[in-house]
Amino acid sequence: MDTAENKETETGQIPSHAQVVIIGGGVIGCNIAYHLTKRGWTDVVLLEKNKLTSGTTWHAAGLIVTSGFTTETSMQLAKYTRELYGKLEEETGQSTGFRDIGLLQVAANEHVETDLRRKAAFNKHMGVDSHELSPKEILDI
Repeated sequence: MDTAENKETETGQIPSHAQVVIIGGGVIGCNIAYHLTKRGWTDVVLLEKNKLTSGTTWHAAGLIVTSGFTTETSMQLAKYTRELYGKLEEETGQSTGFRDIGLLQVAANEHVETDLRRKAAFNKHMGVDSHELSPKEILDI
């Protein structure tokens, strides 16, 4: 949206028309608005009854992982999301608060250990850094 439209909507006035109207400013609504505007759409309106990402999205803050996926498609989507969140602040000037700190999963039994090793092998196949740590290495970090 151009600046005039932004100012108009900041007053609480909803535009009378738009090429696209997105209901909900959670992670999915914001994602759709972002990608449409990246592709050149200029008449996009995002409606949110409260603050952006203040609904159920906040429950998942920071849970942008690339572990546990079992298909190439879901893994590629997760990798893309991590890369996107890593560059959003530089691109937009808006802080997302994203910190790429990784994930630690602990196996409580042999079944879980086998499952985590299978997932780690798939992660490595998909180019995601994955390491098995000993209990002492976990204590050290």
